[in-house]
Amino acid sequence: MRRAARALALGAVLALLASASSSIAAPDALPRATADRRDDVSGPQVHALYVLPSDGADRRLDTNGTIAASFANWQGWLRGQTFNNGIRLDTSGGELDVTFVRLSRTDAQLASRGLDLRDALEDELRAKGVVRAGKVYAAYYDGSSAAACGGGAWPPRLPGAVAALYLRATVGPGATCYEPERSRSGLQIMDFAMLHELMHTMGYVPSCAPNHTRDGHVSDSPRDLMYAGTEPWRPAVLDVGSDDYFHAHILGCSEFAVSRYLDRGFGGRAAKVKLTVSVAGAGRVVSTPRGVSCARRCTATFERGMRLTLRALPAKGARFVGWGGACRGTKACRVTLDRGRSVQARFRR
Repeated sequence: MRRAARALALGAVLALLASASSSIAAPDALPRATADRRDDVSGPQVHALYVLPSDGADRRLDTNGTIAASFANWQGWLRGQTFNNGIRLDTSGGELDVTFVRLSRTDAQLASRGLDLRDALEDELRAKGVVRAGKVYAAYYDGSSAAACGGGAWPPRLPGAVAALYLRATVGPGATCYEPERSRSGLQIMDFAMLHELMHTMGYVPSCAPNHTRDGHVSDSPRDLMYAGTEPWRPAVLDVGSDDYFHAHILGCSEFAVSRYLDRGFGGRAAKVKLTVSVAGAGRVVSTPRGVSCARRCTATFERGMRLTLRALPAKGARFVGWGGACRGTKACRVTLDRGRSVQARFRR
């Protein structure tokens, strides 16, 4: 079965081309490379690509700092949303590793694929040996499209490892989706769009999320990074309400806070906090989606900023009567681990 791309539709972008106000200094760029350099770190990570059709004009966005600046823009915004956690990036010698790839097909041939353009890009990148297991690829494709501004995979339903922006896609007479010079002066909407497509390609938003809509999006707010709907997209928040894919912690539903692509840390150091749960009377407490199970008292260490939902499970002949400490009431207890917290569960026979 053919893969279908998650596409950022042209119509939804018409109101989005103004740059955002944040400004991040453009980082240095490495010289051009046509193969993946030696990685600074191992494990799952995101690798940058500058991709041209066979007849495409080379704007050298890989070596003039444009792609590195775009990465810095969306990574800086993401860190501001995630307790200074970011996506693990493929770097070499401390700098973003960008691979240059010129494809065998012309711009017109690729653009004729319409909404399947992302699929065509990934097919050729795989054939060239560019795509490797364990990495997701952010492809800045300097070619055209009349169907979308970008696209991504959405595993497991739509498998793939390439998220793409189509830099010369047109949204109307004289208007293109991407203006490269804007990324070098600050965050712009298409930097958000690349992060949006990368999130899709890492598997978000899962269909089990409460506000899931339109294959990998959410419907509750146009300010959400992963929104799709009838209102203009105004990305400003990673998971509005923390109820769908970031610190939602829905049992059995994939969670970005524990993604293998997330470089979890705080200020460059591991940030762990301890949660102590005490149980009075008969009964036990479990947490979802991971880790705590108490008969009387236990202490567990978790990543800073995680949210845990503790559920009381009375033993036979006992009933749960309430929470104490950081929680109140008789329903499930939701604890945000931004500092050490203690919770007590009370049971009666």
